Amino acid sequence: MMKQAMDAYMNSELNDNVKIDSSLSLTNKAIEYNEQNINALNHKATLLFRKKDAKGLIEIADRLIQLRPEKPFYLGQKAIYLDLEGSSQEAKKYYEKAIDKYQDYLKKDTLNFDLMMEYVGILEASGDTLMADKTLNDMKEMDFNDYQKKILDLYKEQSVSKEQLLRYWNGEIEYDQIGEK
Repeated sequence: MMKQAMDAYMNSELNDNVKIDSSLSLTNKAIEYNEQNINALNHKATLLFRKKDAKGLIEIADRLIQLRPEKPFYLGQKAIYLDLEGSSQEAKKYYEKAIDKYQDYLKKDTLNFDLMMEYVGILEASGDTLMADKTLNDMKEMDFNDYQKKILDLYKEQSVSKEQLLRYWNGEIEYDQIGEK
């Protein structure tokens, strides 16, 4: 079911709204079949973001947090969705929870590149760009693989900022303009 949903979204020649609605319908069926389908829930979040459905995004984030409470990524996602909705005080609480959880994990797993990159993204989204920059600079001195060092070199020019997401959300840019510098 998810293969069909992804094909409808990624490969269809239909207009964007029809692709999104078709993929969402198939994704909802996949979730009905298996309510714990993480891939389907993540894809649904993408589709709901495209539809600018903050309430739906927050509900999906809550489900993902419930299914994967150990993953700070989903706490950070919920914080961003709350920011999009305009609930900045509640968002701040979720940023703090996510950051605390990342810091706890990184004390035990100091060379987990993917976890560190997620941490940098959440720091930036929360507004703590000083700590994000410090972490990125510290990572450049660590013993990572060459391809990971290349990712670090390209991060600033290829990352998507919360400001860009907000600009899309507020109708200032189109979806395909997210990430443009």
